[in-house]
Amino acid sequence: MSISTVYDALVNKADTLFPSKNRLHNPYELSDNPELIMKDSWGLKVSSANQTVIEYCNLSVTRLYTFTLVRQFASVGNKEIAFDTVTKNLLEDQQTLLNNLYSPSEIGVPNDIDQIEIDNISGIEFMQADQKKYLFCELTINITLSDAII
Repeated sequence: MSISTVYDALVNKADTLFPSKNRLHNPYELSDNPELIMKDSWGLKVSSANQTVIEYCNLSVTRLYTFTLVRQFASVGNKEIAFDTVTKNLLEDQQTLLNNLYSPSEIGVPNDIDQIEIDNISGIEFMQADQKKYLFCELTINITLSDAII
């Protein structure tokens, strides 16, 4: 089992779930992305990994993957309504990910993933870049892969 297979499956899943969203060029530094991309986008960050013991003679590694969801905030009139609308849209996007990443079979590689768990569901955060305002949130999952070492 290749870790690249899992990464590709996560990207394909997000593309399928959010066909109208743009993919962030740099999910690690949101302000580094073009304004056009940031209006309604998603990104995938790969974080740390830990070796875990599941079975004798198996090397198991649990790695963190974080989906970042971004929407531009623009108010033409009532700022409260604009914030409410963008916040609710981001929460719906986050829930879509939650509903579709709860098991290995949902990702499309059920035989390759030993375990998948939701690690963290962030709140909505605010950011400003190039005089534009954005709201974003994150969803972090743990994925455990095992390889026989003998």
